[in-house]
Amino acid sequence: MATAISLLLFLDRYLGRLATDRPGEWLRILIEESTGTFVAALLVPVMVWAVRRWPPFGDRWLIHIPLQALIAVSVGFVHTTATYLLRDLLIAVPGVAGAGSYALSLNRYLLALPTGLIVFAVVAALTTVIDRYRGARNRELEAVELRAQLTQAQLLALQRQLEPHFMFNTLRSIAQLVYANPKAAEEMIARMTALLKHSFSSDASHETTLANELRVLDLYLDIMRLRYAERLFVQVDSPPELARALLPRFLLQPLVENAMRHGDDPSMTLVAVRVFVRAEGESLVIRVRDHSQCDDQTPHSVGVVNAAARIAQLYGAGFGVSSERTAEGIEVTVRLPLRFGAT
Repeated sequence: MATAISLLLFLDRYLGRLATDRPGEWLRILIEESTGTFVAALLVPVMVWAVRRWPPFGDRWLIHIPLQALIAVSVGFVHTTATYLLRDLLIAVPGVAGAGSYALSLNRYLLALPTGLIVFAVVAALTTVIDRYRGARNRELEAVELRAQLTQAQLLALQRQLEPHFMFNTLRSIAQLVYANPKAAEEMIARMTALLKHSFSSDASHETTLANELRVLDLYLDIMRLRYAERLFVQVDSPPELARALLPRFLLQPLVENAMRHGDDPSMTLVAVRVFVRAEGESLVIRVRDHSQCDDQTPHSVGVVNAAARIAQLYGAGFGVSSERTAEGIEVTVRLPLRFGAT
């Protein structure tokens, strides 16, 4: 930077002299501009430190501004002294063509003072603007990081809430079979172990692919078929091209469990649940429909409420869980952003 500035100043002076038919004396002009610029560059860190140490626009500006003026005068004095000593050493002593007198005098200090004050003011202004921009940017980054940490903590809390809820419901189903059908209870325990290994993995990600979710759902339904026997009928309609679509972990099982609970009417032969997965524009839409006569269409299941909270945390406004009464039964609809994961 200092080299570029000194070359620009050199070209301005040198070409100006040539334009007015005066001797170029390019070496003397180059040394004069270079010494002034490089000495100033060495003093810039001092000026920046002084501005940050005693900010001119802080609460104590009445004290700091006169102090900054004194520092500016001192920096100007050092700059003028060092510049003319170097010029005398590099120009006058070797006898470079066009060399004049570089002796220090009061007039030289007074002539250099306005330029020094202007340079110091520019450095102070730039330092203040840059520091304020960096401060605002750092505060914004810290706020984003804090929001991300809060979201992560909330998601983990929701996941920890879901795990015991699922295990309690499954163990209750096993308890109902222990005396009535011990072999089925034993089989259910084995399948629940496989399901837990598959679903509650140590993966830190809160999302998985639709294909993985369907595998978890199949394991869960294997367990539930031991309980419901021939009464359970679950139909899943999901296009193969959506297998890599991303969705929150352990989402489908609570939705199907909620539908099964609504549809478990002793007066009906089947506990029927239908799951439809579709891509609608930029959204992934999952509909879970039961065949019940329940009039309350609001999902009260811990799993469904938990799913709604996780979706709100992960994706924000425009996505979530809703439900409505249809001619067949209650239909719960989940709307997510359509995104795809790795194969």
